[in-house]
Amino acid sequence: MSHIIVGTAGHVDHGKTKLIQALTGVDTDRLKEEKKRGISIELGFAPFRLPSGRLAGVVDVPGHEKFIHHMLAGIGGIDLVLLVVDVTEGVMPQTQEHLEIMDLLQIPRGIVVLTKIDLAEDEEWLDLVEEEVKEALQGTFLAAAPIFRVSAYTGYGLKELAQAIDEATAQLTPRDAKAPFRLPVDRVFTMSGFGTIVTGTVVSGTVKLGTNVAVLPADRTARVRQIQVHGKQVEAAYAGQRAAINLSGLEKEIIPRGSVVATPGTLEASYLLDAKLQLLQSSPWKLKNLARVHVYLGTGHAVGRIALLDRDELEPGKSAFVQLRLEKKLVAQNSDRFIIRSFSPMTTIGGGVVLDAHPVKHKRFNRDVLERLKELEKGDPTAPILQRIRREGAVAQTVLRKEAGISPEALQKILERLLNEGKIKQAGDYLINAFAVPEWQEKLLEALTTFHQKSHLAVGMSRAELKNVLGQEMPVNVYDWLLSGLVQMGRIKLYDDLVALAGHVPAPTAKESALMEKLSRLYLQSGFKPPTFTEAAEKIGLTKKETLELIAYLVHTKVLVRLDEQFALHMTHFQQAKKELCRHFKEHKTLAAGEFREKLGSTRKFVLPLLETFDRLKWTRRMGSDRVLWRLDLNECEEGEIDG
Repeated sequence: MSHIIVGTAGHVDHGKTKLIQALTGVDTDRLKEEKKRGISIELGFAPFRLPSGRLAGVVDVPGHEKFIHHMLAGIGGIDLVLLVVDVTEGVMPQTQEHLEIMDLLQIPRGIVVLTKIDLAEDEEWLDLVEEEVKEALQGTFLAAAPIFRVSAYTGYGLKELAQAIDEATAQLTPRDAKAPFRLPVDRVFTMSGFGTIVTGTVVSGTVKLGTNVAVLPADRTARVRQIQVHGKQVEAAYAGQRAAINLSGLEKEIIPRGSVVATPGTLEASYLLDAKLQLLQSSPWKLKNLARVHVYLGTGHAVGRIALLDRDELEPGKSAFVQLRLEKKLVAQNSDRFIIRSFSPMTTIGGGVVLDAHPVKHKRFNRDVLERLKELEKGDPTAPILQRIRREGAVAQTVLRKEAGISPEALQKILERLLNEGKIKQAGDYLINAFAVPEWQEKLLEALTTFHQKSHLAVGMSRAELKNVLGQEMPVNVYDWLLSGLVQMGRIKLYDDLVALAGHVPAPTAKESALMEKLSRLYLQSGFKPPTFTEAAEKIGLTKKETLELIAYLVHTKVLVRLDEQFALHMTHFQQAKKELCRHFKEHKTLAAGEFREKLGSTRKFVLPLLETFDRLKWTRRMGSDRVLWRLDLNECEEGEIDG
């Protein structure tokens, strides 16, 4: 079932609140000051049972120019607007400003309501007012809107208006209840025994009783204790409904109007927003670069500056790509609409659409930035997803599902399209910029080529060292996928933790061969008391770095077995140690380090690295201070091969 919100708009004292009371039976003016002055000051809310039986929510906005900020907090979440015009006054300044605001916000649909017809002089007067209204609506989203004449006092025309509202809202596209939950807060208060309660329109997703939600920009988490929709306790609230949510553990002061309650991890507050801005034709001023303005987005409001990205000033009636640089954070998603008002005196001068809710600060007249914004402006749902993947190189699907602001099904269709078009590739849960893959592969191959030139004796470069070529942010899964691809292409070879070019074969010089022979004899003669790498370097007259390169080659050719950062063991002695291990476990359940030290006639500082090597090979497993047999086959271990 789809849920819809109906809102009002129009000049002060044109009968918006009385109209809603006549339609719903609810007086939305709840404040004493509103009763005293006879005008709406704050947002008012009411349930509206439509003729079809569907239940809509109504948001009644104040019409006085002094309370335009309240009007802006309520008008953005509606599906259908009732533009109310008093026939005794006709089109007034706030009628015009509200109309411009709704046009900029692209409210989906609207109906024009001429009120107080019982006070009209005659039918001819009503016709004149209707013509005036039609003229004012030319070129706006309400240009073809139906016009109804009603009297909240006599009830004339109310039945027909209600039927029209029912039929118009039935044709609207339902909001996405499967997308991440988002509720911009338009009211917050406390109740004794309950704590903090926020109200707002659920613009997307679903919130359920007992779940945790994020509160932004405070960046706090709270549990949903209770949910009310139209004054009734419910288990869940859905996109398109007005909801009151009781949040546990949060003080009223940290959730002002303009906050957003959302699925945790799906939104971030930001000081920067990239957008397309339309300056109204009625704006009394040109907009200069870095002009200070008031920005209204959702129920939020912030002062900020407008950075014009492709010009020095924006003329009335024109549009431009801009970056909103705010003085306090607002919470936005791509495609959100916003309004700007001049800083002083305050008047509505324009509005637009958010193209990127999380940009970096741009330099002006940057061609790449402008091209990217032009692509986003087209409205292709794949564009923001593709741009994010291109910007970050690789993004986890789990992250996109949380942050894309759309349902998992809609996101999957976008990803399938991008995969089919060859614009992205997939590695497990990660989605990768397809155009970056050849560049990454080339960087890896160049790094390996350089490494082999400098270290011709080395079998290969360590995986970790090679990964640094691509930056620390490269996910390990994506890096492994890149290596696997290069292996399949026949460009590289993998040796455990080492990576080498496919055609690389370590080729020692005659001098290096002689030095390695010397090292081999040294380790063979040292038995189970081998030298450290530093000591070995001193004995053969090389630097430690040079010695380690020779040892790495001997390990690769299985002359030596490297145990840790200090020790290696000749393969002959390693095989002997393995046989001793087998003999011991044929007669005992456990092995202590001291026992093995005595069997080998060695020292503790050497035996411990040897036992830890057995652990890494999964021959043994440590249990307390002893070892127990793990995956070593005693029937085959007499052969002495390293089979781990």
